[in-house]
Amino acid sequence: MSKREGRTGQATGTVARAARRQAAGRRANTQGQRWLRWSAVAAVLLLVIAGAAWWFAGRGDSVALYRFDTLDFHSLAFDPTDSQTLYFGHHQGMKMSRDGGKTWQDTVVRDVDVMQLGIPVSDPRHRYLAGHGLFVFSRDGGATWEQPATNLLDYDLHGFAVAPSDPLRLYTFAVGVFALFTSADGGLTWEQIPLPPGDVAGMLPLAVAPDDPLHVYAAVDDVVAESRDGGKTWEIVPGPGAMIMSLAASITTPGVLYAGTDDGVWVRSADGTWERLPLTPEGVVMAVAVSADGPEQVAVVDQEGYFYWSSDGGRTWGEAGA
Repeated sequence: MSKREGRTGQATGTVARAARRQAAGRRANTQGQRWLRWSAVAAVLLLVIAGAAWWFAGRGDSVALYRFDTLDFHSLAFDPTDSQTLYFGHHQGMKMSRDGGKTWQDTVVRDVDVMQLGIPVSDPRHRYLAGHGLFVFSRDGGATWEQPATNLLDYDLHGFAVAPSDPLRLYTFAVGVFALFTSADGGLTWEQIPLPPGDVAGMLPLAVAPDDPLHVYAAVDDVVAESRDGGKTWEIVPGPGAMIMSLAASITTPGVLYAGTDDGVWVRSADGTWERLPLTPEGVVMAVAVSADGPEQVAVVDQEGYFYWSSDGGRTWGEAGA
């Protein structure tokens, strides 16, 4: 064999070995890519499983009946004439449910910010809506609405309540002038009353006792201010220890309060002690409402727009009437 042939053979062998190494590298690279793809799939599955575990652990046995897709979640109220009918106020109007919160429809109230709803048990024909630049009332059960001319100094209302036993006794917090007002004639004329003591910020959740229109509650941060003379004087009483976002007084049991807070929903018994209800271990409850029926029917909306219903005072949460 000539030297030339020897060199050619060596070159050929070298090329072959290089080709084998490249092929092996491609196989290894392909296997590596497959491994990375399967790792990514496994990671996604683990995240899904972890998310599901968090969801069920976070809500326990609670079942959300509906999820609102509105921009925000302001207020909630039962219709005193039918506990299966509820109203939900949000940044762009008001929705209504006739089946205990399973389905919701828009109402004639649109393009207004309904921060507060008020429907007195003693005369449900009287209905009130209050919010950003909004104060209107209805005298025909919500079929028509009227904006009255009043002496109210500001209409940016971040707190509102109507007395269950007196459809004309109202309370409202006007944030623009940072003042609290009461009305004895359904909102036509208003009288300024002292703010409760404490760090009143941009909102003041209000509620009125079912048996006395002058017995009013105001939530100040994580405590409750109580007045028995229509807001002329206030006394600070213990709260749930969490920031109160919404407040509702039991219609059937005087002294019982429900509070939506930044740590779930709480209930105060008639003796003044607070208990956290088993809805969510964490999370903000934006709106809470109590029906006029007994046993206590309670509804809430959380910060994610989930609507929950309880037929036993918040001990369990599930389908309406279950």
